[in-house]
Amino acid sequence: MSSQPYETTATTIAIVLAGGASSRLGGTDKTRVQVAGATTLERVLRSAAADQRIVVGPAGDDGAALAHSHVARFVLEDPPRSGPLAALARGVAEIPGAEGTSADSDSGATVLVLGGDMPLLRAETLAALASTSASEQKVAALAGSDGHVQYLCAAWPLARLRAALGALAQPDGGWANLSLRRLYDQLETDELLTRAAAGAEGADIDTPDALEAAVQAAGPRIALAQVEVSEDVEVTQGTVRAAVGAAAAAGAQLVLLPEATLTPFGTDLRAVSETHHASFEQLIQELADEHHLVVVAGSFTPADGDRVHNTVIARGPADENGPVDEPRAAAAAGAAGEPGAVRADYRKIHLFDAYGSCESETVAPGDELVMIDLGESRLGIATCYDVRFPEQFAALARRGAQAILLPLAWADGPGKSEQLRLLLQARALDSTTVVLAADQAPPAQYTGTAARGIGQSAVIGPLGQIRQELGREPGLLLVDLDLAEVREARAALPVLEHGVPLPRD
Repeated sequence: MSSQPYETTATTIAIVLAGGASSRLGGTDKTRVQVAGATTLERVLRSAAADQRIVVGPAGDDGAALAHSHVARFVLEDPPRSGPLAALARGVAEIPGAEGTSADSDSGATVLVLGGDMPLLRAETLAALASTSASEQKVAALAGSDGHVQYLCAAWPLARLRAALGALAQPDGGWANLSLRRLYDQLETDELLTRAAAGAEGADIDTPDALEAAVQAAGPRIALAQVEVSEDVEVTQGTVRAAVGAAAAAGAQLVLLPEATLTPFGTDLRAVSETHHASFEQLIQELADEHHLVVVAGSFTPADGDRVHNTVIARGPADENGPVDEPRAAAAAGAAGEPGAVRADYRKIHLFDAYGSCESETVAPGDELVMIDLGESRLGIATCYDVRFPEQFAALARRGAQAILLPLAWADGPGKSEQLRLLLQARALDSTTVVLAADQAPPAQYTGTAARGIGQSAVIGPLGQIRQELGREPGLLLVDLDLAEVREARAALPVLEHGVPLPRD
C-alpha cells in the first residue's frame, strides 16, 4: 500500500530552516513546540513531499528519530546564528553536486524552502508549489490573504536559487546577517508566482499569540485507507493490520477504513456478521490499543429477522490516555460527553435501493446521528448512500461536526465516478465541513454486480475544493485538519445559519 500520495515529476529537495531558541517565546525552541500531538518541525517534515530533506539547525534530542522517520539530514549553520540566508545557503551546499554544478544540470531539480516553525503546512500545497515551480521554472510561494509572500514556504528552481545566492555572497565570503528579503528582491516581477493560503496553513510561530492560534487551528492527522476487501475474512484482517500500521507510522491519530470492511457486498452478510463481527471488532480494538489511535471501519451487525445493520464502528485506545487530548464519543444530540476512550457505532440510515440494488432486503436502517470527538475536533459519521442526502450532513454540522467521516463501497457503473466526485463536493458545501471519504479499491478481476468500490477516496475542503484524491488502486491519504479553514468557510458562507424550515406537502 502506497503511503506517498504526493508525487512530483522531477527531483524535489526540501530545505527546512530550524533555528534554535526564540526570545519572543521565552527562549523556547519554536521548532520543538508540540502542536496537536507532534512538534512543529515533525509536522513540517511529514508535509514536505520531497526526494531529499535537509534540516538546517540543531538536531537536539529528537534529531536521530526525525532523521530516520523522514529520511532527513541535519546540518548546522557555519558560523552559528549567522542568519536565515546563511542557513539556506548551508542547506543548498548539502545538495549533491553543489560545487561546480552547471545551471543546465540543475534544471530538473526543485527546492522547497520551508520554515521549521510552520506547523500547518499542507502536503498537497507544497506538492502544488513544487509542481508549479518545476513546470514554469519560476519561484512559487505561498501568500496570505493580505498578499504578503511567505518567504519560508516557497519552491525554487535549484539553478535559480544557486544563482541568487551567488549574487548575494559577500566579498569576504558567506551570507551572514542577510535576510531572506534580499533573496526575493532579486526576482523580477514575472519570476514570482503566488498561491493563496487557506485556513492557517501560512501561519508561523513567532509570538505566544501566534502559537496559541496555531494550537487552536490544528486538528488531528487523519488517514484514509483505500483497501481491497477480500471475501476471505482472514485475508482482509491482514490488509487492515497493514493499513493501520502504515497510518500509525505516518503519524495518524485516526484511520478511516471503507464501508463493509468486514466482508464485501455480495456475500452472506448475516452469516458473516454472526460469525466474524465480534472478532473483527476485537481486532479493531487491538489495533487501536497497539498503535494508540482511533480506528473507524465498516462492519455488519445482526438486526431483525435475517437482516443486518450496516454498522460503522469507531474504537479508540481502551486505556485512559487516549490520543490527542483524550478523545470521546459524542451523543447524537451533540453533547460533548465525558472524556474517555472512543467507542461509537453508527448504523447506516439511508439504504441503497437504487440502480437495481435493494440493500433494504438484507440491511435494516439506523435512525441516529453519531459523532466522535478527537481533541477539539468533532467528527460526524455517515456511510456511502447517505452522501445523496444533504440534510444529514447539515444536521451533523449544526451539531458541531467540523469534518465528516464517510466510508464507502461505491457501486461502479456509467457516470458513477462523476456522481461521487460531485456529491462529495456538494455535501462539503452544504455543510461547510471537510468531507473525508474512504472507498474500497475494486478487485482487478471482479465481474459481479455487488458494490465493491471504485477507489477515488478523497479529501474535500469545506468550500468544495478537492484537496486530495486517489485512483482505483489501494493507497493511503493523509490530512491534517485545519479548524481555522472550517471557521473561515462558515464565516464566508453561512449556509448553516441561513437555512429555514420549508413547508411540507
